[in-house]
Amino acid sequence: MKKILVVCGSGIATSTAAVNELQEYLAARNVEAEIIQCDVFTVDSNLQDVDLIASTCALTGDFGVPIVSVVPLLTGMGADRVIDEIVQILQAQK
Repeated sequence: MKKILVVCGSGIATSTAAVNELQEYLAARNVEAEIIQCDVFTVDSNLQDVDLIASTCALTGDFGVPIVSVVPLLTGMGADRVIDEIVQILQAQK
C-alpha cells in the first residue's frame, strides 16, 4: 500500500480538507493509500515509508519523494489534473 503525507502550515485546517478530498478521489479510482497529515515543521520526522508528499503550502528542500501541490483539491479548480498526477506517480513506483 502506498503512503501519502499531506502537509499544511499548521497540520490541521487545510491538510484535513485535503485528506478528505484525496480519500474521495482516490477511492473513486480504486487506489488504496494510507494518508497521514502533518505541519511544515514536522515533515522530516514523518517521512518514513512515504511515497509522495501532497502539500497545501510551499515546501522547500529535497525530501527524497515527489511533492505535489494539492491546493486545487481545496478550490475544485484543476482537482482532476492533480489526482491524475498523484495516481501516475504512485503507479510508477514499485
